[in-house]
Amino acid sequence: MRQFLLNEEFILDKVRIGVIGTGYMGKNHVRVYSEIKGVELVAFSDIKEQLVSQLSKHYDIKGYVNYLDLLEKEDIDAVSVAVPTPIHKKVIMDVFSYNKHVLVEKPITVNLEEANSLIKSSEQKNLIFMVGHVERFNPAILKMKELLKNDYFGEIVSLSARRVGPFITRARDTGVIIDLAIHDIDIMRFLTEKSINRVHALGRKKLTQYEDYAKVLLEFKGGILGSIEVNRLTPTKIRDLSITCTQGFATLDYITQDISVYGKILDTDFKDYDELILKFGNPEIGKPFVKKQEPLKLELEHFVSCIRAHKKPLVNGREGLKNLEIALRAQKSVNDNYIKIE
Repeated sequence: MRQFLLNEEFILDKVRIGVIGTGYMGKNHVRVYSEIKGVELVAFSDIKEQLVSQLSKHYDIKGYVNYLDLLEKEDIDAVSVAVPTPIHKKVIMDVFSYNKHVLVEKPITVNLEEANSLIKSSEQKNLIFMVGHVERFNPAILKMKELLKNDYFGEIVSLSARRVGPFITRARDTGVIIDLAIHDIDIMRFLTEKSINRVHALGRKKLTQYEDYAKVLLEFKGGILGSIEVNRLTPTKIRDLSITCTQGFATLDYITQDISVYGKILDTDFKDYDELILKFGNPEIGKPFVKKQEPLKLELEHFVSCIRAHKKPLVNGREGLKNLEIALRAQKSVNDNYIKIE
């Protein structure tokens, strides 16, 4: 691994990256890595020969049909893995055998046993292992985290998320809880910094053999409640989050990266509804400034910075494991309470 001494610390000269799997998300990894300063996108692999040929020409880099050829022949420091979840463990274990750092698209694996196996291997080999929960790097979420940290709203009472939209064929092999709700599970854990005590969920099948729409209810330590609505039936894409706190209320749009803040409650002492209206009326709405950036680029830049400094990622393997555990509990709740609708 190429290193040089700077301020008495060894850091990488240029981080050399490979991408394994260039489908829906993998293609974006290739694009973004090619734009990041201090990164050399060396090669990629995909099982589709035509896609390999097209991307190789477009980005002027090497492409392989067999990812093992990439690992064997190319001098790289790290790999983004964006293959189907059922083969995450196999591919990542192969990457670890070549002592390369890994960023894997969420979810970490299909089950907890495989996730624990990958975490153990990465720790034994002292390798960076990051899970791609990209919404952690959404500038609106980072701004919301800052506001909460500064006690702008008081204490969190509840969170409500919607992640709905039209059906896409790539999601045919999993349900909406693992595919979509896991994002909001991660974000709610991140914002509250609380563990989850109880999980309950209901869902129904409509288009696939898995749940296509679901409602997930989370109870956090301390009594905070979280609700998540997910589906692949809504004709328009909606990604939003609402947070009720003891001294205010805020809404967040993941897509536009806009935040609206409804003014602090200054006084909770009132005798009747009329006095409540007189005291509060219509709350003032604030719009905190959010510097809009591509979340994936921020995520991949973070991964590269972790490799350079050999530091633990914001979403490491153990964080990915916790998110998967909660999502699987919600999925089990759906299956346990499933009633077929004729």
